[in-house]
Amino acid sequence: MPKNNRFFIALAAFLLITGCEPKRFSPEVLSNGVRYFYHDPTALSISVAGSFNHWNPEINRLSGPDASGIWTILLPLQPGRYEYRFVVNGSNWVLDPSAPSVDDGMGDRNSIVDVPN
Repeated sequence: MPKNNRFFIALAAFLLITGCEPKRFSPEVLSNGVRYFYHDPTALSISVAGSFNHWNPEINRLSGPDASGIWTILLPLQPGRYEYRFVVNGSNWVLDPSAPSVDDGMGDRNSIVDVPN
């Protein structure tokens, strides 16, 4: 077994035994917008791109990480349903592990957040 596979198996076993798991935070809908969270203490940059910014990964960069490895941003979004993805280190487009997702119509999925009236 390759050395790095043994590491991930040992890490998974440790997390199961200790009850630890990665922190996950769903988008938080507030009166002044939506606060997005992403946990990755090793990332160099994280942004959020979606239907609210024409899928531009350069516009909405998250601040962080904090001491717990959490990145955040508050976006002033109007009521509606928004599709989005996080962009890690400028090129890795990932789903929000804490949010529901929908088919994007091109064989992939996008995370969603609903902002009520």
